Amino acid sequence: MMVNLVLIGPPGAGKGTQAERLVRDYGLMHVSTGDLLREAIRAATPLGREARTAVDSGALVPDEVVIGLVEERLSSKKPEQGFILDGFPRTVTQAEALEHLLQSLNTPLDHVIVFDIPIGLLEDRIGKRAEQSQAASTPTRSDDNVNVLKKRVEEFARATAALTPFYDHRQLLRRVNAAAGIDEVAAEISSLLRH
Repeated sequence: MMVNLVLIGPPGAGKGTQAERLVRDYGLMHVSTGDLLREAIRAATPLGREARTAVDSGALVPDEVVIGLVEERLSSKKPEQGFILDGFPRTVTQAEALEHLLQSLNTPLDHVIVFDIPIGLLEDRIGKRAEQSQAASTPTRSDDNVNVLKKRVEEFARATAALTPFYDHRQLLRRVNAAAGIDEVAAEISSLLRH
């Protein structure tokens, strides 16, 4: 299936899990901006060096660097392959830049899927994930504690508050109940993609 998606949701909402399923079921390219930044910094590419400068100084990575990385990745996909953008865009400025980028690539955006989930349930999920990491003696993710999560959820809500009206106006916005089980959320997303 040739479909191009943006997934929007707070940390712990299940975007990564659903992205994995979509990649498996539909052969989509998963574009995680966090992964792109880490790869570019590790490889010390020109964009990676710019990103490292921002990260080392504690600043946000400039939009043009993130857009450049997304453009490089999307330009490398097979012509018939769709994509999932995860963690991008986070602001209207980034959404507008993405719109221009996709126009230049002659590529439509089909759906922007918002993962709706109550904060209390997110806290429970992150607590469980942290416990499982400790029990399995695997490294705990930096966002796997409730205090960090609350801060990240607040930042997410602030940053993305204007994104939902932006995409709603373009009739691209879809919402899924991310409080449901993994299979139910997957079924809801599949149903959206078929319509």
